Amino acid sequence: MRAIFLGLCGLLGLFAAVIDITSAVEPRIVDAFQPVRLARPELSGEIGRRIEDLIYKNYMALNLDRDFLDPFRTRPPTDGVRYIGVGKVIDAGSMFSAYTGDPEVGNRTTRLIEELMKTRDSDGYLGHMPAEPEGRQNYRNWILHDQEYAILGLVNNWRYCGNPKSLEYARELADYVLATFPKNPKPDTVCTAGLPEAMLTLYAATGDPRYLEFAANTRHGNPHGEVECSSLREWDKGTPLDEKTLLNHATAHVYVNVARCYSQTMLYRWEPQETLFKISRFILGELTRKGGCLFIIGSASDGEHFSYTQNGRGATSESCVTAYLIRWLNSLMRLEGDLRYGDIMERAIYNALFAAQDPSGRRLRYFTPFEGERTYFELDGFCCPGNYRRIVAELPEMVYYRTHDGGLAVNLYAESKKTIGWDGGRSVTIEQQTDYPTSGRVRITISPSEMIEFPLRLRVPRWCSKACLTINNEPPVTATPGEKYHEIRRTWQPGDTITLDLPMPWRLVQGYRMQQGRVALMRGPVVYCIGTENNPDLLKKYEKLDGLVIDPESLGDPIADKSIRPDGLKVVAKAWPPGSRGDGMPSIDVVLSEFVDPTGIATYFQVPDLTRAVDDEL
Repeated sequence: MRAIFLGLCGLLGLFAAVIDITSAVEPRIVDAFQPVRLARPELSGEIGRRIEDLIYKNYMALNLDRDFLDPFRTRPPTDGVRYIGVGKVIDAGSMFSAYTGDPEVGNRTTRLIEELMKTRDSDGYLGHMPAEPEGRQNYRNWILHDQEYAILGLVNNWRYCGNPKSLEYARELADYVLATFPKNPKPDTVCTAGLPEAMLTLYAATGDPRYLEFAANTRHGNPHGEVECSSLREWDKGTPLDEKTLLNHATAHVYVNVARCYSQTMLYRWEPQETLFKISRFILGELTRKGGCLFIIGSASDGEHFSYTQNGRGATSESCVTAYLIRWLNSLMRLEGDLRYGDIMERAIYNALFAAQDPSGRRLRYFTPFEGERTYFELDGFCCPGNYRRIVAELPEMVYYRTHDGGLAVNLYAESKKTIGWDGGRSVTIEQQTDYPTSGRVRITISPSEMIEFPLRLRVPRWCSKACLTINNEPPVTATPGEKYHEIRRTWQPGDTITLDLPMPWRLVQGYRMQQGRVALMRGPVVYCIGTENNPDLLKKYEKLDGLVIDPESLGDPIADKSIRPDGLKVVAKAWPPGSRGDGMPSIDVVLSEFVDPTGIATYFQVPDLTRAVDDEL
């Protein structure tokens, strides 16, 4: 029977890309943007390449038995600090199965689910710690964390791969959590980052109001290093909201706070109360204001917590934070129909996110500092590797969107081609030809099955001072950056072509706080850094590069750097030695490469004239 089930799921994997199971309960608020899911043949370019590497060089290379299943099978004694992260592997694997349609990926994910479910006790307990009298093991930190993400992964296996058994498993495990969580005498001592997200996803799949009520009304959260203990409906970081709110180390864990913001946006779709946006608006404001918490690379966190110092060394830019920032911003963009959220998303994707992955594809980072040495995480489990796989698996749903008024929106510029079903049995094929972010030239072809009128909305990024847009052979027009979107409303004919030119001159972006008086180099959405591989002679002569003064006048056109990615770029600049004031002729050659350069150690540097630097557009 198990062999038949595995074979069936492998077969489902072949067709998973076209499975689109609707929710059992319709939301009261319809998103302004509805994501269009791309499959493996439909997405290429840098995003498609990264997904491919992560699937076949990381996910398919994991030792699932040793690292994820055996702890649940053997339940060795523990001091209570261990976390496995198996649910996140199931979640990512389910999306990878749907994306590739590869039976080997599908069967691997299904086997993981089936073997994990075999480890449950007769009372429903699923965990990697020994069972204790009266189920007291559930009160230990990390048991619930594994259970909640297992629920989420199981529901998404049903959503993406159509496996009904997975939804049954999810309900059984969720019911176990509903029965055991209220018994915990100290619910504020366990991590609940994924708990409301999992229950709301299960509510959408089943329509069972118990899951909605639990997610919305149950007080949860660890206020001893993570977040306030509060229900989603009542969460309020205090009045008045100010900078000190995010400096309270006990409740300022970025990953958990942003995950809760994301869950509030989920709840809003069924309970549209403006109070559910209060903390999202506050945190977004604190991230993006001048002197705020967001880093130049599109991530945040110092020691996993909010910080305004702009320290870029050590345990900064946690991958869990990068993942949930992108996920949360995407949810806000979908709700509001504002493509400006995509500006932050792409900054995070092309810098913090992709820099957390080894160019060879196998290793991942827990933290990605923008100053000093970067290291890879020694484990395939725990939280950051799992959240990294999950968010990369979601990227194919962040390129195109159907709009609430019958149109299309383009968020990410990436080599892709998708045929989208339309009303009346018609279809529209949208294709992008581009090497973005290597250049800012994007050719978009619209081919409806017959002439169709609808609005096309394009994101014109705020880093672009003047975009040029040409439709077919019509006179070019200027597309204004910084608006919610640029709209083209017309009757589209097969083969209509839009050429979008987004000039990418070098720009020097001012630093602040600890980076005050220094600048970072950017081109389009990509940050550049100084890496050890390209600068061996420089580093032999100067151990520290903090005071290096670079001559902006010497920046020429970028040149190819295939060592970091197939279409990677670098640039050679002239510089003055550390400690100089930029007097005389610069005598040093320095190579700046894209931030994904794994040997990068310095992102900020000095320039002779700070008046040439600009504020960060985000």
